[in-house]
Amino acid sequence: MTGPRRVLLIDDHEMARRGLAAMLSTADWIEIVGEAGSCAEGLEAVRASTPDIVLLDIRMPDEDGLSCLEKLKAVEPPVAVVIVTLYDDRRYVLEAIRRGAAGYVLKDASTSDVITTLSAVADGQLAIDQQLLREALSSRRQEPPPGESPRQRAEAYSLTTREHDVLNLVAEGMTNKEIGGRLSITEDTVKKHVQNIIWKLRAADRTQAAIMAFRLGLLESEAG
Repeated sequence: MTGPRRVLLIDDHEMARRGLAAMLSTADWIEIVGEAGSCAEGLEAVRASTPDIVLLDIRMPDEDGLSCLEKLKAVEPPVAVVIVTLYDDRRYVLEAIRRGAAGYVLKDASTSDVITTLSAVADGQLAIDQQLLREALSSRRQEPPPGESPRQRAEAYSLTTREHDVLNLVAEGMTNKEIGGRLSITEDTVKKHVQNIIWKLRAADRTQAAIMAFRLGLLESEAG
């Protein structure tokens, strides 16, 4: 990471926001740029402060947290959203992933777990177990045309061979640095490929690109 990451907290409980802020204050690369107690306030704050990451309570008083997540993902410029939930509610987590969450943390998670999750998201990773990611998306996957390989499907979106390679590794949750090491290219080159992938798939961000790749059958691991 280079420079601080701007983080916004959205939670209707002031004490919960204070607790999260105290946790995050232990990491010198995190800058808290605002807090909000409702979805409406959160959307205003996101537009005003343009954070890099939003920590969103999955249950909000004025609006369902999942609906709020969708609205946050529609804001420009794109923001990564990490959901916060009191219980390890698989149903809510799965639906949040489907709607574009980059990761999730439990409210009773340790400081190190919360910071590790945010660090992964700040580095461009999906802070989500890969099995959980695939389970979340499999029920909504489109059936690809018969006989086409993932590479051929990727070509239909004008993805080059290298961009397709990068996309597969993005979907595995790898950082740009890790992808560069795997493909023997520079981190800056990976970043350019990721930007091209996002543009060609008309995705809002890296998370949505990975989700779309799975839904459209573009991943090599999904072949056959």
